[in-house]
Amino acid sequence: MNSNIFRAYDIRGIVGKDFMPREAKILGQAFGTYLQKQQLGRKKVILGHDNRFTSDEINAYFTEGLLSTGCDLLDLGLSLTPLVHYAVIKTKADAGVIITGSHNPKEFNGFRFDLKNANPLYGKELLKLKQIAESGEFVRGEAEVAYDDGEIFETYLADIKSRIHLEKPLRLAIDCGNGTASAFAVRLFKQFPCEIFPLYCNLHGDYPYHQPDPGAKINMQGLKEIILKEKLDLGLGFDTDGDRFGVIDEKGNIYENDKTLIVLARDVLKNHPGSKVLFDVKSSYVLANEIKKMGGQPFITRTGHSFFHVAIMENKDIFLGGEVSGHTYIKDNYYGFDDGLYAGARILEILSKADHPYSQFFADVPKTAHTEELKAPCPDDQKFQIVEEIKQKIREEIINSHKDWQLIEIDGVRIRFSPTEWALIRASNTTPNLSLRFEAESKDKLKEIVGFVKSRLERYPVVDLSSLYKLKM
Repeated sequence: MNSNIFRAYDIRGIVGKDFMPREAKILGQAFGTYLQKQQLGRKKVILGHDNRFTSDEINAYFTEGLLSTGCDLLDLGLSLTPLVHYAVIKTKADAGVIITGSHNPKEFNGFRFDLKNANPLYGKELLKLKQIAESGEFVRGEAEVAYDDGEIFETYLADIKSRIHLEKPLRLAIDCGNGTASAFAVRLFKQFPCEIFPLYCNLHGDYPYHQPDPGAKINMQGLKEIILKEKLDLGLGFDTDGDRFGVIDEKGNIYENDKTLIVLARDVLKNHPGSKVLFDVKSSYVLANEIKKMGGQPFITRTGHSFFHVAIMENKDIFLGGEVSGHTYIKDNYYGFDDGLYAGARILEILSKADHPYSQFFADVPKTAHTEELKAPCPDDQKFQIVEEIKQKIREEIINSHKDWQLIEIDGVRIRFSPTEWALIRASNTTPNLSLRFEAESKDKLKEIVGFVKSRLERYPVVDLSSLYKLKM
């Protein structure tokens, strides 16, 4: 088995290249063995999968392997990542698994694992799963499989409807990019007084129109067009498995999630004054400043849903968190796991209570020159070492000639050239890429810091810098 598919907080790769569907049986055996070794006794596992063409076959092999270890299974069939989290919590299951390639291209697929209470399996514990898989030593036992008939989703719908209250009707466009969310999102939002304009909300595992990744602006253009054409109040985009979302306002402005988090923070901090708001190293400095203005405490951490989930669940004074990628975690009147559909509904509720359009939420928020998250393809077996080498060289520059610069090193390296200028270089935890982002007060300064990073990365021929060369500023 290819060890590179075991990443920081999930298993992911290109099907047919990085792993074969039949290897899912080994992973099922390994996960069942892992669970049985934690504590003796019959285990109950929730399983769901996305709508990629490879998912059904992978699901069948994984099921065969898991059942052989004596773990009972409740198969949700076609499902969302937040729906698996929800089922684990509501049925008090021992674990959950979603088979999904998430926001990645159609060729990818993989696994994300929950333990009790939807706590993530990641880091050292995920490494134990890898070791069990490689050992080939699996427990054996008898087990049963049951199939959910939609009851879990109906309960989920009713739960969210009971928590979200719109004070006026809204006109809304929804883009699911033909991903799994197509089967769920429109049904959820039809519960509310909304006129809905669905876009690419029919299931198609080939994702023929665009990649279902609302974190990339190129994937939001169709949604933008329909909003402007129909003069709608808002647009929401969802990724394949529904754990990420993106927002477009009535003017067609596309918001990165660190901006959307400002709107959510205003709402959450009213209920929990002085609490912390969690965000990742890719986020704008404007977010931290706005949180302070609201009386909250900005708290920066490393990118990754597992790190966010654990931080939010373990800290009594964190009720909101968000990553630039679109993962959003709300513990205020919800469960705290990343749920793009609930986050979208919460945004609708906030907008329905306002006497102005969505764009006005940002009337007093400073505008900056910045890039979206950029991906620079880089081999998995070299990306972390390259980031470490660059980090060390920048440390030396700080010592020798730039003592006013600061480094944040919790996840790659974020170089703070001044309070309003920074650059991020980090290794992606889920794909063979370096993740880059830049922000400054002016376009000229932005060009300068992009040039600084580009000159350092050009020393590594294995890094594909096409995204930087194509950058328009």
